[in-house]
Amino acid sequence: MVTRNATNTIEFGIQEFGAPISYFTIDAGASLAGETNPGEAVEAITELMARKGTIIALGTENTGVFRVAIENSTWTQATLEAELQALGATVGSNNFNMAPCTVADFVL
Repeated sequence: MVTRNATNTIEFGIQEFGAPISYFTIDAGASLAGETNPGEAVEAITELMARKGTIIALGTENTGVFRVAIENSTWTQATLEAELQALGATVGSNNFNMAPCTVADFVL
């Protein structure tokens, strides 16, 4: 019978991805709940982020605040924030305003 060595620990918060993952909290400044259809703001945001990494996960939107995990990302907090803000005040078919957007790093 196989037994587990008592000195081996089971740890939480461990990731088993094949490449480094970057995590960001994005505050779009207003709710994106009505911006999830093709051609709307969420599509523009995800397409921009995917230019410099592979999106692994998007967190729940809460009045415009959501989290994203990007594998092999070359984004920094500052570059992602600047590029999202540069999308401007007329993003997508509903003219969502990304100019006040902020981005912060977070650690899982």
